[in-house]
Amino acid sequence: MDRRDPRRISRRGFLGAAFTLVGAALTAGATVHAEAPAETGLLSEGLLAGIPGFQPRTPAPLPHRELPGFLSRAQLDAHHAEYRKSVEALTNAEASLASADRGAAGRVRYATLRREQVSAGNDVLLHEFYFRNLAPEAVELPRSLRPHMREHMGSFERWADDFAACAAAAKAWAALVYDPYDDRWHNVVMDGSDGTWIGANLLVVCDVAEHAYGVDRLAKDDYVAKFMRRIDWSEVAGRYEKVDRM
Repeated sequence: MDRRDPRRISRRGFLGAAFTLVGAALTAGATVHAEAPAETGLLSEGLLAGIPGFQPRTPAPLPHRELPGFLSRAQLDAHHAEYRKSVEALTNAEASLASADRGAAGRVRYATLRREQVSAGNDVLLHEFYFRNLAPEAVELPRSLRPHMREHMGSFERWADDFAACAAAAKAWAALVYDPYDDRWHNVVMDGSDGTWIGANLLVVCDVAEHAYGVDRLAKDDYVAKFMRRIDWSEVAGRYEKVDRM
């Protein structure tokens, strides 16, 4: 005789019953919608924890309102306005994705939103790295970076010549990145905010789109030359320390 209390249901029995009910519902033609996963930054995790901007999905303020001898207040304000548009585009894309139709009928719209999310997200992050690696005056390459510069690039001068060439060739972004997969630094061209070196960690970022220098009526080559003299190498060193696999 089974003396078990009929009011007590085992966990296995409960799960079995639940799956049976779900199966019956699907068989009857019911539709089960999975809730979309949240895709917002967390304040307590990640490389950018505690920093306004990309991670908490809020516009970060300009680190410097003016860079005398390089970029005017009007230029930086106009550029920052373009950045804020990207933040808005990112938040709008993610809000729309939360309720987007993931079925066949909504596939085109869903794909568009995913592409907008990637493009806006990259644009936000690149702008924030750009603004934060600008210095109001020349900053010397820190001692901690010198051996790495020699190891990966041969010399500072060789790196600078090649980076300037990348910036001159690029239509949107030029960057020095660290790839932990091959443990090397690379100068890269990013023509379009949705193009990147997979696995790369940004060290130096230069925006070469016209909105970065057009208000000040700078020629692109002059702008790049001045940028090279205003890199905040202390900021770059901090970035590398966070991601170096050693």
